[in-house]
Amino acid sequence: MKKIKDIRLIIILALIVGVTGCTNKHQSKDTKLPSESNLISKTEPISRTEFLMNTVMTIKIYDNNDESILDKVFSRLKEIENRMSVTLNGSDVNKINENAGIKPVTINEDTYFVVNKAKYYAEISDGACDPTIGPLVNLWNISSGEKNRTSIPKSEEIEEKRSYVNYKNLELLDNNQVFLKERNMKIDLGSIVKGYAADEVSRILIENGVKSAIIDLGGNIFTHGEKQDGSYWNIGIQDPFKFTGNYLGILKAKNNSIVTSGDYERFFEYNGKRYHHILDTKTGYPTENELSGVCIISNKSIDGDALSTTLFVLGLDNGIDLVNSLEYVEAIFITKDKSIYISENLKDKFTLGKENTSFIIKQY
Repeated sequence: MKKIKDIRLIIILALIVGVTGCTNKHQSKDTKLPSESNLISKTEPISRTEFLMNTVMTIKIYDNNDESILDKVFSRLKEIENRMSVTLNGSDVNKINENAGIKPVTINEDTYFVVNKAKYYAEISDGACDPTIGPLVNLWNISSGEKNRTSIPKSEEIEEKRSYVNYKNLELLDNNQVFLKERNMKIDLGSIVKGYAADEVSRILIENGVKSAIIDLGGNIFTHGEKQDGSYWNIGIQDPFKFTGNYLGILKAKNNSIVTSGDYERFFEYNGKRYHHILDTKTGYPTENELSGVCIISNKSIDGDALSTTLFVLGLDNGIDLVNSLEYVEAIFITKDKSIYISENLKDKFTLGKENTSFIIKQY
């Protein structure tokens, strides 16, 4: 599991493909905006893009031209970053880490909520997605745009850092207090914070009467409502075996979060072997299994963000078992042998690209 996950989703609005990608330490890509002539609208769409949480964030509203709504949205996004960033001095997360093994820290209610949710996903996955993974994240420090390395962490270093990773030593106390029980422990909310942020943006849009918008937080996509003609948004899922911008298939979505994780997003090579950013807490190394990518479709983006990492680490069989035990969550699994596993509920909403004849769709 890694900090803020790199995600590659292709937004296809009407007949035009909008491509977006990025993230932790994110590197943004150019985005093609859809042709407005293809949208049925009584108002001109408004949009804003800013760089927050180490990624490019874009909000586009199609049924309301009140710019003050975007002011509210980005004010909230900045507030979340200031509270939940692992790198900003004075953030809630920074305070928790600085006081590891020393004393509990009182934090903001929203940070407490996200930490609690992160621990929940650690509990139901036996630590596959563990918010205390900070020491391993810092040790590997895998960033976007990196190609090759001349060394990797030594096994002794990995084992030392791995010994500090244990969600059971993360205590959530009364009155929004959080305590890491051992020194050198560190929490990192990168695998979940953008999902929470997307949910908050959607909440603000609802409060301001917006019914048609696309929320793109570094590739974490939330289709807020529906297109103005009442139809589904079309979301292109990145082909994990090709460069960013090549989609595997099209997913129809309304008022859904769509988040993907994969071994193609951020990686480096050492001695001819690829090392990607999704770390396995059980080994301390990048996850190795049959999966190349996982896409989560959910009502809440905080769930999709956490689960995209969790299911990737768990692997195909255990991942399917977990997602089948949850409500309001669907998943697409893409394996290294080019099989695509989708649930029955998605079979009529996902269409494989015509040129992707080497893939086989299987239902679980």
